Amino acid sequence: MVFKQAYKTNKKKKRRSLWPGYQKGDGVMAVFMLIALIILLPSFIMWGVSFFIEEHFIVHEMMNALAAAGVSICFGIGFTGMVFGIKNWFGKMICVVISVIMLGIGYSFAETSSLLYKDKVAYENNEFEEMVAVPIGVEYEPPDYGLPKLMKLEFEELTIDVYNLEIFRRDYETNWKGKPLEIIYLPNSHFAVSVKEYVE
Repeated sequence: MVFKQAYKTNKKKKRRSLWPGYQKGDGVMAVFMLIALIILLPSFIMWGVSFFIEEHFIVHEMMNALAAAGVSICFGIGFTGMVFGIKNWFGKMICVVISVIMLGIGYSFAETSSLLYKDKVAYENNEFEEMVAVPIGVEYEPPDYGLPKLMKLEFEELTIDVYNLEIFRRDYETNWKGKPLEIIYLPNSHFAVSVKEYVE
């Protein structure tokens, strides 16, 4: 009887040794990583295709936003999967925080794409909003490469996205900073169609 129990125990150990290094949670993490990869590949394809349709402003910006959403969600899912693979609690908490941030960013980009879709008809019919005001704040892209571009103009009631207009920081600060600007923008996404100095 003791021999049979020892035999069963050895048999179980042999079965476990078929997967050397395998730990509980690795399978779940692998599934999350696979899902992330499935999302990542179409996102890169979409981003590449967007370069060939720059003349179609709304579709181009929608695809860019969707691609960014896909990449962000991909990383969010990837870090969620790592929660199941990492054993120490500090590492798990770091992964959770990064995952929540990336998924939030992905949602923001997806929402931007949805708002751009709502603006498609308005853009085609030249139904724009217009305002004249002095910005109370600005946001530039990180100066990691090249000359930083102006990303957003902040006003009391709303924020206008101007990144697509390719306004460089040095040009804005030299010519427009502190001056009233005439801005034409889309009603839902608040993407700027044109920005220029207001002249009475």
